Amino acid sequence: MVWERVSKITKISSDHKTMVIYGDHKPGDLQVMFTVLTPDEIACANRIRSPIHRKTWISSHVTLRTMLANLLGLKPTDVVISKNRFGRPYLANSSLFFNLSHTNNSYLLGFSTAGKIGIDIEELSGEENLNELMDYAFSKEEVDICKNGNSHDRFLETWTLKEALLKAAGVGLVDELKSVNVVGKDNNYLDLLKFQRNTFSCPAGETGSIVFRGTDPVWYSWF
Repeated sequence: MVWERVSKITKISSDHKTMVIYGDHKPGDLQVMFTVLTPDEIACANRIRSPIHRKTWISSHVTLRTMLANLLGLKPTDVVISKNRFGRPYLANSSLFFNLSHTNNSYLLGFSTAGKIGIDIEELSGEENLNELMDYAFSKEEVDICKNGNSHDRFLETWTLKEALLKAAGVGLVDELKSVNVVGKDNNYLDLLKFQRNTFSCPAGETGSIVFRGTDPVWYSWF
């Protein structure tokens, strides 16, 4: 896959059934947030303690609302983003599916008119205990694959695929993450639920994964 660098916010287009948008914090987003975000979203942003996380959160939601508003012909604050009982966002009475994920300095947005979509972006600080995380969240098959090769890269691939799958399925973090297997041929939930998937490197080196419906090529855009 290849990232296409764009100079302004991309429009959601029927030319691309599945789109992935990569972005980072833009200083101008802080200036427009009060005319783009809802009061509830502004309150949510203000509760984020980390300044870096707060800025990235604001930028990701400013971009999301701007893109949805352009598509629907509405003011950004008039776009009604509903949430299911697991907190997953969606547009009611719409064939457009979307998902959002962010890390310290960057974010991913995924859009699809072909069906459900899940997306995740992660990076490691180097302070994580990967063995403890795998023991908590990974199936035996996933642990074996991570330990049989580059554990850092395979951990990130497995973790982001699992997060993206849960988002695409429309559920929250399940109580027993080990039961959700995303590797191998046996009992692979990606295959059982007939999802396509792709793991990729983001422009700043983060690891991203997308889980989606359909067989059309995914368009990757870097804003």
